[in-house]
Amino acid sequence: MTTLHDRGAVLPTREGGAAAVDDDLAVVRVGPEDWERHRDLRLAMLRDAPEAFWADPAEVARRSEEEWRAELAGPRLHLQARRAQEVLGGIGVLPEGYVPQEPIPEDHAHVVSMWVTPAARGGGLSALLMRAAAALALEIGRPHLTLDVDSANARAQRSYVRLGFVPTGRTDPREGHVTSWVEYRADARDLLAR
Repeated sequence: MTTLHDRGAVLPTREGGAAAVDDDLAVVRVGPEDWERHRDLRLAMLRDAPEAFWADPAEVARRSEEEWRAELAGPRLHLQARRAQEVLGGIGVLPEGYVPQEPIPEDHAHVVSMWVTPAARGGGLSALLMRAAAALALEIGRPHLTLDVDSANARAQRSYVRLGFVPTGRTDPREGHVTSWVEYRADARDLLAR
């Protein structure tokens, strides 16, 4: 197993790997066998902040077990922060575009679906999840990271800047919304050096 040692934390970089950050806290890569935890996290994040994500909450709620397992089989890679068996948050790394018509460069990955449960916020989990995503992106040979934030979500924008992202100046209108997606970028190596 390839691991990253960062300020006392050991972060996973492959499916099934888990590494303790404190006695009970770990970041793990989620595979198809963990579809129920992934589903529960996804539904919780969409209940908490439906406007922050690309997904349609009603469509997500209707997905079958097979669809959840297929999502976790790839190409999107998912990580979860857990304390013992409790899922505290998650993040995804997308090594391809959302659709074939919108490819991303071969040395890029797109960060998606970062969310921390309300009870776990303020404890550094966002930074831990982002470092784990950066380590995973480096492992798969995609050191340049991008992500999109809703133009009305100033809190998330400030959080990503604190984590080391900078706006690229690119925006894309959100279909059915008055807001736009604002693109941010970072180098995975820089995120790990913070």
